[in-house]
Amino acid sequence: MRAYQLTGGTTPAPGTEALLSQGRPASASSTEGAGFEPGLAFDGQSGTRWASAEGADPQWLRVDLGTTAALTRVRLDWEAAYASAYRIQSSTDGTTWTDRATVTGGDGGTDDITVTGNARYVRVYGTQRATPYGYSLYELKVYGTTGGSPTSAQAPNPA
Repeated sequence: MRAYQLTGGTTPAPGTEALLSQGRPASASSTEGAGFEPGLAFDGQSGTRWASAEGADPQWLRVDLGTTAALTRVRLDWEAAYASAYRIQSSTDGTTWTDRATVTGGDGGTDDITVTGNARYVRVYGTQRATPYGYSLYELKVYGTTGGSPTSAQAPNPA
């Protein structure tokens, strides 16, 4: 896994990679219960987490970046209830989704995935649980640039 160090408290120059998802509005297909709400995966705290309802596939977790950005990577910090298969998807309108990465054979822990494309919304779409429980993420971090050159046009997703 690559290590990154980002400087907090400053606005990055256009075209400079930045953490875009922290503190942004979040939603999910389901929640295990109180204390596991979607926004907890974007709060910057490693001791809190989002957890989906148990025993059902698919499930998803989505963040609204607030503005369209050129995506560079997504980092997922899984709890013990992780996905063995999932997709990283993006959207400019929150309705039409484009697959940016597909993961099979996931083993939990931390996944740092390079992605490209322009999006306002990013979601993790879990298609296969590795355990009988739901999906659970301590943190989902979306990185990218705003105000720079677009990296690619978003094509409609036929699904």
